[in-house]
Amino acid sequence: MLNRIIQKRFLCSTCAPFLLASALTACGDDGPASGGAGGGDGGAPSSSNTGGAGAGSGTAGGGASSTGGNGTGGDGGDPGTGGGAVVCDEPGGPIPPLRLAEVAGGFEYPLFVTSEPADASRLYVVEQPGRIHLVEGGVAAPEPFLDISSFVQQIEYNQDERGLLGLAFHPDYAQNGRFFLYYVDSQADGLRLAEFSRSASDPNVAEPVPARVFFTITDGIQGNHNGGMLAFGPDGYLYIGVGDGGGSGDPDNHGQNTDIKLAKILRVDVDAYPTPPPGNLPGGDPDIWDYGLRNPWRFSFDTCTGDLYIGDVGQSMIEEIDVEPPGQGNRNYGWSVMEGTSCFKPGQAPGCDADSITLPVHEYDHNQGCSINGGYVYRGSAIPALRGTYLYSDFCSNRIETLTWDAGVVTAQGDLTADLESTDVLLAHSSFGEDANGELYVVDYGGTVYRIEPE
Repeated sequence: MLNRIIQKRFLCSTCAPFLLASALTACGDDGPASGGAGGGDGGAPSSSNTGGAGAGSGTAGGGASSTGGNGTGGDGGDPGTGGGAVVCDEPGGPIPPLRLAEVAGGFEYPLFVTSEPADASRLYVVEQPGRIHLVEGGVAAPEPFLDISSFVQQIEYNQDERGLLGLAFHPDYAQNGRFFLYYVDSQADGLRLAEFSRSASDPNVAEPVPARVFFTITDGIQGNHNGGMLAFGPDGYLYIGVGDGGGSGDPDNHGQNTDIKLAKILRVDVDAYPTPPPGNLPGGDPDIWDYGLRNPWRFSFDTCTGDLYIGDVGQSMIEEIDVEPPGQGNRNYGWSVMEGTSCFKPGQAPGCDADSITLPVHEYDHNQGCSINGGYVYRGSAIPALRGTYLYSDFCSNRIETLTWDAGVVTAQGDLTADLESTDVLLAHSSFGEDANGELYVVDYGGTVYRIEPE
């Protein structure tokens, strides 16, 4: 397994079509989604990566220059998401030498890590085959918190962007025990959003069957570009990142079709579904918040400002970051008319010069990597100089870089790769994670979870 991932790292720069699926190739260009020798973008979910959710209209985390609190509500007093001990003060001092400190290891194809909304000491590691492990004090519980591998689509050759892809805890999880998963259901053969619940008798395990299924997407999907990110916004609604369904170049133009859920950021009220939240995109599918996304593998909300950051994986040339101020959804991020700021399909509606397309705030080409991992704005206490800085990475190169976005402008950029030694330590960076205190984690698809911290 590890040798195959290492092989992937050396070959991905050329997007070699013969890479094994278990190596999770992350190249942006696509090959066939099933059978045969495979194709470039058949990689880890991180390679076709999922994406963004729109932000609500309020701010979270108590506002600037404050700590803790539940944040201010969005959309008429809905709960914010800034609980825990996040720090919203201005950055201070120089960045100290940093390291990737191992938290726990031995996981099988881990894709994500998060904590309970009000308890940073309890981390949950999501494995692609369908298990979630509870980690406390650097030790994983002997039995999984949840195992749904019996009905999660297992990885097959060149169809390895399926499986269990996303997890989000309800903001009131400590009281109600509700959480939400996004996965490829093997029985329905589709992308599914479902609610699960913590066991009433044991808080360290969950009930192994869905309490509710919100929707299942079965039409127009292949084995890649499934998306997978889930997150509650500062408006209290759940946001879901869905990829374009696979296939090179989005041949059916799912990105611009607002009648379907593919290539979108969706937004649902988990208490009133299927009634859509106010402010979703009018007309078409009622769950849509934003559209025109190829595969937003990971997105996040700044817990202090409510800004939405989306890492959207490109096709063959460009990886992009989109930033959306709170409450300003209904945006068209351009795919498959545009790839980043480049015209991808001249003549396709709405046209490459259309005012309706929102261009990325930052992009990079495939000389630097080939599959972006959207990260988080740092709001922890361990590294004051990083507060307000957005961290992102690339699955293929394992580079970890930063930018600062303020009032519509990227004001600073940085590179933490050498300091963190990420290209040496990591086999394949599948995702970032954030705990309730705003500290950030790095998930290595090879099986280990690390925390970013001062040396």
